[in-house]
Amino acid sequence: MMRFDDQVVFITGAARGQGRAHALAFACKGANLILCDTLRPYASIPYALSSPEELQKTASEIEALGRRAIAEHVDVTDLDAMQQLATKAQEQLGPIDIAIANAGLYSFGPTWKLTEQQWDETLAVVLKGVWITCKVAIPQMIPRRRGKIVCTSSTGGFKGLPGLGHYTAAKHGVIGLVKTLAIELAPYNINVNAICPTTVDTVMINNQAFYEYFAGGPGPKATREYVTARMNEMNLFRDRGMLAPEDISAAVLWLASEEARHITGYALPIDAGFLTR
Repeated sequence: MMRFDDQVVFITGAARGQGRAHALAFACKGANLILCDTLRPYASIPYALSSPEELQKTASEIEALGRRAIAEHVDVTDLDAMQQLATKAQEQLGPIDIAIANAGLYSFGPTWKLTEQQWDETLAVVLKGVWITCKVAIPQMIPRRRGKIVCTSSTGGFKGLPGLGHYTAAKHGVIGLVKTLAIELAPYNINVNAICPTTVDTVMINNQAFYEYFAGGPGPKATREYVTARMNEMNLFRDRGMLAPEDISAAVLWLASEEARHITGYALPIDAGFLTR
């Protein structure tokens, strides 16, 4: 019997990056998957969002592993659409056992210069989207008195990040939401925790806008190599650079497993020592 044999796992932001890595990791351990990602354009975001082909590729790779997958183009900020997806999943796969609220995005700017659109789009996905994911999954867990929820925060959930005031506020909010849900759901034997990764090697990081943010503006330093070198300087482990998505998945699967059944309301840094310096 595999670690997550026939459990139903709901993952948002699953087309690529960390969400895709989590989905494949769960599938390799026997789970069936509910996947969603958005097709909605977000005008304030300075990099390309996921494509329909990427979401379908993730679903196809899960099916190639012999597991079932429902993949839908649903925006996490749309409560009605998310509820419909959760209901469809329950009807076709069974009730949700594990929810991974992973979807996220960001833009840049000094906090007082952010546009209202930048603020609203980031808070809607990064914080409201986590709440909606939990809201539609929890009612399927409570009657069975079991479930695991893992929400993606960030090292920015612990400290300020200049140029990312809206993102940092949202990620702090995710930790507050997790701690509150942990208290509320403990009587139902449901664990709620957060992961707080540092820089992860995904498209969200591997784009010119992020390179320029990290380098302080356009110029010869605005490269992947510069970002990697700076991350090595900032971490206690000086050879880790950007972490692989699969490194984050290992922590997600642990928090979602029975091995972590005594842990709830916790925000787990996965940071190569970044927060300790």
